[in-house]
Amino acid sequence: MTETMDQIYSSWANRLRKNQGIRSLMDDLGKATGHPDEILLGGGNPAHIPEAEEIFQDVFASLAKDPNVKSLLGDYQAPIGNDHFREVAAEYLSPLLQSNLKKENIAFLNGSQNAYSYLLNLHAGPMEDGSFKKILLPIVPEYIGYADQTINEGTFIANPPNVVPTGKNRFRYELDKRSFDLTDVGALAISRPTNPTGNILSLSDLEWMEEKTKPKNIPLLIDLAYGNPFPNLIGNEAPIHYESGRTISLSFSKIGLPGVRLGILISDSDTIETVSSFSAVGNLAVGNLGVYMMELLFQRDILPKLSINILRPFYEAKRDQALALFTTAFQKMGVDYEIHDPMGGFFLWIRFPSLSISNQKLYHLCKDKRLFIVSGHYFFPGLNTDFSHTEECIRLTYCRKEEELARGAQILAEIVASHQAKSK
Repeated sequence: MTETMDQIYSSWANRLRKNQGIRSLMDDLGKATGHPDEILLGGGNPAHIPEAEEIFQDVFASLAKDPNVKSLLGDYQAPIGNDHFREVAAEYLSPLLQSNLKKENIAFLNGSQNAYSYLLNLHAGPMEDGSFKKILLPIVPEYIGYADQTINEGTFIANPPNVVPTGKNRFRYELDKRSFDLTDVGALAISRPTNPTGNILSLSDLEWMEEKTKPKNIPLLIDLAYGNPFPNLIGNEAPIHYESGRTISLSFSKIGLPGVRLGILISDSDTIETVSSFSAVGNLAVGNLGVYMMELLFQRDILPKLSINILRPFYEAKRDQALALFTTAFQKMGVDYEIHDPMGGFFLWIRFPSLSISNQKLYHLCKDKRLFIVSGHYFFPGLNTDFSHTEECIRLTYCRKEEELARGAQILAEIVASHQAKSK
């Protein structure tokens, strides 16, 4: 029998080997067996929408017939994409983001997750002047995938939210401006719509933050994976545009192409150039398939119409369906619950105020029943104040079929009902 040598790893490696939210989520997604009893409400995989997939298949078929397919398959690009594709993106995105973009403002990465692993380490950690800069999350909960991306530990600080009741069994998180502190902050990071809650910070809140950050030269990193200009899952909220001091990331994943792994960064030329150095070391080059598909999608002006006419109506209908199914199941079982107003994206963020176990324990009990959800405790990196929601909330996707959502709602309601405190 071969003995395994005890390995000695770096501090960062040992931190990553611990229980990570993003790894747990993706492991659940990737290890699904296809068993008919599995109910996959945990991951961020977009729904399979036939009308959208027909469009993507047509684009893919066009690429396969293109004489330049040999370059797609057989040539490296530059670390953040060749100049031609960057110029295509700058020209196409300029009117959509109401800015005069140049290729120097554009970088392609292998997904926005990859992009943020560079951005967060670019703006935080030990600095050359001896200081240690941190990433401020202006409002939590915030995206599960940010937490473990920084090489240095203790990089995140979080601003606790105000919790505002908005109706029976409904609430919303709002920016707490009283506790907003920029001490030792290197950058702010937000997603809009926010993953996990579906919250959409108002433009006035963004402008208020920038009034504080711009005099200190602190950039605002804005993740638009679910936002405008595509897939544009923002309901009636105002779109956000590019301007100096902002770094915006777009993603092809949530339009229905997660396997393509294409993220687009829009920022100032110096940030883009620095990200290129990160990418050269970490990736050598961006993958070809995403940018080749992007060029055709942009040439045919497909994405705005796809977003407004297909994606947004589909996800809004799924949201309403899920709200009805889970509300009915919870009320039937006498579950004490609150749901964050789902303004965009494709998740429900649900709080169980009377839960007698932790949300992490609830996750495992659900998993035992083949129901996959995500424990909410992962979504509060850097929060150092007591906040009951960290132990009482879960995230689930409503991208699945109605029958699967209904079974998931029933199982979740039964488990929560059996683990509620008798009185608040």
